Amino acid sequence: MTRSPTVIPMKFTGSVNNPEQRVAYFGEDIGINSHHSHWHMDFPFWWKKSYPVDKDRKGELFFYMHHQMVARFDAERLSNNLPMVEPLDFGQKIVEGFAPGAMYHNGQEFPVRPDNIMFGDLPWRSVHEMKLFEGRIRDAITSGFIKTVDGVAYLNNSGGINTLGEIIESSENSINRAFYGQLHNDAHVLLSKVTDNQQKYGVPPGVMEHFETATRDPAFFRLHKHIDNLFKLHKDLLPPYSRDEVSQGQS
Repeated sequence: MTRSPTVIPMKFTGSVNNPEQRVAYFGEDIGINSHHSHWHMDFPFWWKKSYPVDKDRKGELFFYMHHQMVARFDAERLSNNLPMVEPLDFGQKIVEGFAPGAMYHNGQEFPVRPDNIMFGDLPWRSVHEMKLFEGRIRDAITSGFIKTVDGVAYLNNSGGINTLGEIIESSENSINRAFYGQLHNDAHVLLSKVTDNQQKYGVPPGVMEHFETATRDPAFFRLHKHIDNLFKLHKDLLPPYSRDEVSQGQS
C-alpha cells in the first residue's frame, strides 16, 4: 500500500477573484472546525458552577484558545501575501463578504453575505446595545473593577482574566450578565443573521451561528481579533511580575 498526495485546487470552494480564498484551506479545514466545535462542547457557555464537574478557568481558556486560532490564521495570511486580520467594529462595514457554498440537510442553503454590509439590529439585540455592553467592559478593564450585582470586584489579579472571559463570552458564570451582556455570543448571531436581521424572509442561520462551521467565515477571525484586543487592553494594564513570582518553581 502506498500513499499519494491529494491536491485540492484553490478554487474548489470559491473564486480565485476573492483574495480571502488564498487562506480558505485553513478556515474550511475539517480539523480546525472540529477543534473549535469540540472546545465549545467541552466548555459550553451554559455550564453552571452548580453542576458536578468543575470547568476550571473556562473564561481564561476561552481567551487562550481563540487567541491561538487567530495567531495561526495571521501566520497563514502572511505566508499567502495577505495582511494580518483587522478587528471588526460594530459601527463599521463588514468589508469581506462570504459565500459558504454549503447546504443544510433540508436543502436550504447557508446565506451569502455580500461585501461592505453594515451590522443591523436583531429583534432582541440592537447594535447600540452591543456598543453599550462593550463600553462597559472597556470601562471595567481601564478601572480595574467589575460591577457585580451587589457591589464591585477587583479585576487586576491572577483570576481577573478568567472573570473577564466569563463576562465577554458570556457564560453562565458571568458575575453580571444583565449589565455586561453577551458580547461574543450575540456578535456571532449578529454576523449570522446580518443579511436578514429582522427575520423578514426566514433566511436560515449563517455559518457563524454554528460552532461546527464558524471558522469558515473570515469574519470569525476578525471578530476574535476584536475580542483579543479587549483582553490585550486588560493584560497591558496589569502590573509587572514581582521577583518572587518570576522565581517561583526555580531550584
